[in-house]
Amino acid sequence: MVQDSHRSHESDLLRIGDDLLPDIDEELDRELRKGVTKRVMILRGTEGPAAGRKPYAQTKARITFSNERDLRQCVRLLRWSDERLRLRPELLVLWEWSSSFREGMTISFGVNWYDKAFFETRKDVFKNPEHRGYYAMFGASADDFELEHVVLGK
Repeated sequence: MVQDSHRSHESDLLRIGDDLLPDIDEELDRELRKGVTKRVMILRGTEGPAAGRKPYAQTKARITFSNERDLRQCVRLLRWSDERLRLRPELLVLWEWSSSFREGMTISFGVNWYDKAFFETRKDVFKNPEHRGYYAMFGASADDFELEHVVLGK
C-alpha cells in the first residue's frame, strides 16, 4: 500500500507538473466517488486502431493507496498518459492502454501488447527512471505495484 506522501516535483522528469495534468472533471469525479464502494471503470483506455485485434500479451497492474489525494494524482497521470498515447497512432499498433478501474482504494489498469518483440523489450519499462519519476508524483515506487504479464500468443 502506498503511504501518504509529501513530495516535490523534482522527480518530474518530463516536467509535466500539476499545471499540465488535466484536472479531474465532474464526470470522472463522479465515477471516482462511486468507486469508493464498488468496482467502477474510471478511464476507457486508449481504444486505438488495434481494437478488435487479439493482443500478443497483456500486462495487468494494481496499486492500493492509503489516501485519496495520491489515488487521484495517479488517475490524473493515467489519463494524461492515455491522452498522450492517442496522439501517437503509430504506437497504438504496438500497444495500448486498457480500461482503468477503481475499487475502494485500489486502481487497476493494463496494457495490451500487439507486437512480440516490442513486448519483450518494453514489458519492464515501469522500472525505468522516467516511470519512477511519475510514481513519485503520487507517493509510490515500482515496488508498490502488483504486475502480471500474460502471454496470449498469436
